[in-house]
Amino acid sequence: MKIITSNTSKGAYLGVVEVLRKNMDGTAKNVVIAPDRFTASVERGLISALGIESTFGIEVMSFTRLANKLIGNDIKKCLTPEGSVMLIGKVISDRRDKLCYYDKVALKDGFASELYAALTAIRNSGISSEQLIESAKNATASLKMKTKDIALIYEGYLAALEGKHSDSSTRLYALAEFLKSNPDKIAATNFYITDIYDFSAPETEIIKSLANNALSLTVGITSGYNNPNSRIYPDRVAKRLASLCEGRVQIEKNDEVLPAYKDAISKKLFAYISTDANDKADCEDKVILRSAKNRNDEILRVAVDVAKGVREGKRYKDFEVFVSDLDAYAQDIKTVFSRYDIPFFIDKKELLSEQAKARLILETIACVRTGFRLNEVCDLLKNPLFATYSEYGYEGAYLFENYCLKYNVEHVSTKKEACFKKCEERKTIKGKEQKGGFINAKIDDKDVVLDNCIENVIPERVRKELITLVKPERFAGVKNVKSFVLATKELLETLAPCYAKYVDRLATESEYFRKCAEQVDSKLEAVFEEIEEVLDYDTDIAGFESVFKSMIKTLKIALVPTYLDCVFIGDTDSRFSGNGDIYVLGANSGKLPPQSSGGVVITHKDEQTLSALGVEINPSEKQKLLNGMYFVCDLMKKPQGRLAVSYPDSGDGGALRPSTVVFELQNMLEKDGKPLQIERIDFEHFETLDGSDMQKAALVLSTQKSCFNETLKNGVSGRADAKDIDVFGSAYSLVSEEEKSLIEKSFVVPEKINLPEKSYFVGRTSVSRLETFFGCPYAHYFNYILSLRKRKDGTFEGTENGTILHFVLEKFFGDVRDGKINDKQDAAQKASEYFDLAIKENHFEVLLEKADTGRILARLKQEGITLCQDLFDVQKRSKFTPYLLEAKIGESEIKPMSLEFDGKNVELKGTIDRVDVLGDKFVIIDYKTYKSADLPLKELYCGQKIQLYVYMRAVEKSINATPCGVFYFPVFSSFTDEDGNRYKYKGQACDSRETLGLMDEMTLSNPDCAIVPYKTDRKGENLNPEIHLSKEGFDALGDYAVAIAGEGASKIAEGYIKPSPLKDKCKRCDFAAICAYKGVCERKSPKVKGLESFVLNGEENENE
Repeated sequence: MKIITSNTSKGAYLGVVEVLRKNMDGTAKNVVIAPDRFTASVERGLISALGIESTFGIEVMSFTRLANKLIGNDIKKCLTPEGSVMLIGKVISDRRDKLCYYDKVALKDGFASELYAALTAIRNSGISSEQLIESAKNATASLKMKTKDIALIYEGYLAALEGKHSDSSTRLYALAEFLKSNPDKIAATNFYITDIYDFSAPETEIIKSLANNALSLTVGITSGYNNPNSRIYPDRVAKRLASLCEGRVQIEKNDEVLPAYKDAISKKLFAYISTDANDKADCEDKVILRSAKNRNDEILRVAVDVAKGVREGKRYKDFEVFVSDLDAYAQDIKTVFSRYDIPFFIDKKELLSEQAKARLILETIACVRTGFRLNEVCDLLKNPLFATYSEYGYEGAYLFENYCLKYNVEHVSTKKEACFKKCEERKTIKGKEQKGGFINAKIDDKDVVLDNCIENVIPERVRKELITLVKPERFAGVKNVKSFVLATKELLETLAPCYAKYVDRLATESEYFRKCAEQVDSKLEAVFEEIEEVLDYDTDIAGFESVFKSMIKTLKIALVPTYLDCVFIGDTDSRFSGNGDIYVLGANSGKLPPQSSGGVVITHKDEQTLSALGVEINPSEKQKLLNGMYFVCDLMKKPQGRLAVSYPDSGDGGALRPSTVVFELQNMLEKDGKPLQIERIDFEHFETLDGSDMQKAALVLSTQKSCFNETLKNGVSGRADAKDIDVFGSAYSLVSEEEKSLIEKSFVVPEKINLPEKSYFVGRTSVSRLETFFGCPYAHYFNYILSLRKRKDGTFEGTENGTILHFVLEKFFGDVRDGKINDKQDAAQKASEYFDLAIKENHFEVLLEKADTGRILARLKQEGITLCQDLFDVQKRSKFTPYLLEAKIGESEIKPMSLEFDGKNVELKGTIDRVDVLGDKFVIIDYKTYKSADLPLKELYCGQKIQLYVYMRAVEKSINATPCGVFYFPVFSSFTDEDGNRYKYKGQACDSRETLGLMDEMTLSNPDCAIVPYKTDRKGENLNPEIHLSKEGFDALGDYAVAIAGEGASKIAEGYIKPSPLKDKCKRCDFAAICAYKGVCERKSPKVKGLESFVLNGEENENE
């Protein structure tokens, strides 16, 4: 055996290649063994290094593939790792009653997978179950129990494999035995091993046979012998290999001559030693350290470097990017590189479990297992395959979810007959259905259907589609596991046309994901085949789910680059060539070098204990950490061009610290005799268009897409300084006309929209709508033009509280008016009856079905009874009696009322809670279910509280009476005061003490306990003029309210939507989460000086 050592992996590889070159005389076979993941890249590398057109006469394979080639069918079909996990799961289930340490977690999701990892490490370390138990005899009681359980499952797993199946370890052990028994099979072959720096026990036995029986064996190993950081190098592996051949070993050195800075990295990185200033190596402008504000800026720096390099004549493949956390960086890389039209390949396998078809299987199984629980059903309905299958697509899924949440459907029925019968029909106006004011000009027929249907129709149809597709009966009961496989295949067969459409759609969006989707069928077919081959027992849907989950949890789809010339992006599992520049992204503490979280079944502490007792598990957690350090060190020696190491200051919502690698590079390297500095990445600010900043601007704004993005992100958002305006102004001139329009619109706060007249009013409007407009025109746009609504989810909200209490009080005061209530007992009885009726007529029965809302309603009912009893007593103190209840404008005794503006006429609608009368006098009462309800004049002035005064005018003209009070009446729940001062009208009352006494006889004798407002000056002589009004005062406020209502209607009809909320309105706005102008252009409520502010003089009120 020849062992070629080198100070770099490239040197070791090239040393092996040179031996191979000498043996390519056609007299013998040549087999190169490399990691399975790298065989393709190694084969391409050999073509380049040897200067040949093909690898004819050279075979590149892994140890496993060598076993397949030499043993063939003499050993049972090899299980995938996922199949092995499945088999271990069955062994655990069969032996669970014998477990003592893992008995409670043995059947938990993921346990079989973790145990497989532990057993593989134990087997590949050459440790038998007997050795494991024997070594633990002197360990702690806990470790004894643990090793006993592991050994029990270990033995069961090997027994289950025996004669029926094999796994990767079994196959390697079989190859080792085969080579011992059949040395002639390799006698005429030269073997070469490259890019492998640690070997398992069976691989070591195979190497021993190759060394003793093959024509020749050459192994390339990296060495750091005598380096300060020698512990990270695999010299121990070379030593172990040399011991296999009993002195028949030839060791050759093939060290690369490294420049001083690479030599320093090679010998000192991770040695954590201080370097004297005189011993620092010059980086020769080949090592760059960078910091960025975030990952996006870090990636942007790479993108502009690549774009610049290609313009200067380089190829995209001359740039390689190492990422410490591919999952965190992948999406940003795709976005930024696409913006600069940079072709790239991310060397990351996609999980099968994340593909649409695999997810649909899991979601279907979860539906059946949970009895079609709503959460699981909604997951299935939102799967793109079901959305393609359904007539109603994603819209139907969301309508279904909305319906179920509103009516508290916790489990979806699988009955064939209609189940969703509850509905809340849309209100109609003048025989026409009132629909949401959606303004989508490209609305299609499906949207029209969805918008016109009663709320239960589409959900019911979607439910039936779900049941028709799933056919729950085929997954029901206990049956052979193969029956579940068959049922799943039938499900997928039904969806085959939908999947074809889905893949076609993916092809238009991403070639990458189309290639993923194309491999799903073959992967799933292999999974089903392995389940049928390995398992043959009865189970239920939960058991099948556990099996299927364990099979696809870690199964991945491998892809190859879609371009010959592209930027390669990888992580520690990737093979970097180093032919150009290498960028290291994410050089943060805890990420570089990669940290091992430790084993779950056998912990780092367990490994240390077993090691002390003579059992070494390889690789240990410590060795994994050292391997990670070695990878980083070797990576940083590879680039023939520049090495750029960068890190972000923040990510995932928190601050990040740089890795010690950054500080070590600063410690050992310098530039032009000065310490190596960390360059700050900043593409937000450009001091000037002259000099270096002009070059920076040219880099970052090198494509039309980047010009648009950077101008929008920095120039428009305000991130850039005023002195940068020339840069972004220049970038703006380069974008398309359509993009210019988008940028211009982003500068402008929306003020008006131009829609057909019927989009604003359908002949009528409400005063509450006008109040919303005056509070914020943009909130009005969301509410009344776009018809956005908060989704009802079956919880108890303030609106339900108000609806119930309004209903109860309407019915109750109707009985008071009609003399049907004689005492407090009657009041309690009627309140209870009307509360129950309110629940029924408003379809709130669903709230009684849940424990929490049921308790809330029970408490509210008791409070409603107390409220009616108290108000019955209050009413007995008044000469005014209820006259109109829930009176609608334009119906019954309330005459129609309209607003006239700009030659238009819009009818007002609204419901007046209560009108009490006494002779030719009346008061308006509006119930509010919150304690802070009030009617200050300043809110009337700015249009926020005009409703009651508009109602007052309507009543005044309809019944020919004089207003004596306009009140909000807070009837909030949880009344706790005991002093009788808990009920108070809030608003304006007349200025006649006599009339006030008629409203409540306690007003004059004990005004603090009266329900009517009564406020005087300090001497008690004069009534407060802002609370107590004359007839002229009521007229002034009423005229003002009607006038400003007309002004508001006029602005709505003009399409006015400018975000201009009254101060603090955004804090209580339902649309704050989706509004881009939250807190912008706030208006302060004006100061109002008495009634003179409300005198109309023919001029329009300035109120925007």
